[in-house]
Amino acid sequence: MQEAFERLKDLQRKWTEIGFVPFNLKDEITNKYRAAINKEFDKLKIGDEDKSILKYKTKLDGLKANPKASRKVRNERDKFFTKIKQLEGDIVLWENNIGFFAKSSNADTMIREVEDKIESAKKLIKTLEEKVKMIDQSGLDD
Repeated sequence: MQEAFERLKDLQRKWTEIGFVPFNLKDEITNKYRAAINKEFDKLKIGDEDKSILKYKTKLDGLKANPKASRKVRNERDKFFTKIKQLEGDIVLWENNIGFFAKSSNADTMIREVEDKIESAKKLIKTLEEKVKMIDQSGLDD
């Protein structure tokens, strides 16, 4: 699996180095490439967070040829930050609420559900932070 993963990453790198594509075919070619690479990533037995990050890298690579990408990427980056802040607030609230569950009859079930929500939110924050980092490194948000 690791070998296949590395081959896909190498394909992504080569894709970004290809160069000129006729403008009238750019979207069609990019969409076909994205669909093909995403299909291959879906076959790999890697976590959803890693798949999400790798698919986003493919999307960013495709946007580099779009002159309007800068604004779109900036907007996405802002949305990611807003979502991160919202999730961080939710986590604080959920962690605070756990203290109140101890007084109820089915506390264990409720605590476990909230802990699962907290863990999912933390994973999503990590994924969103990685995407923001990718945007920052792409040079598309200038």
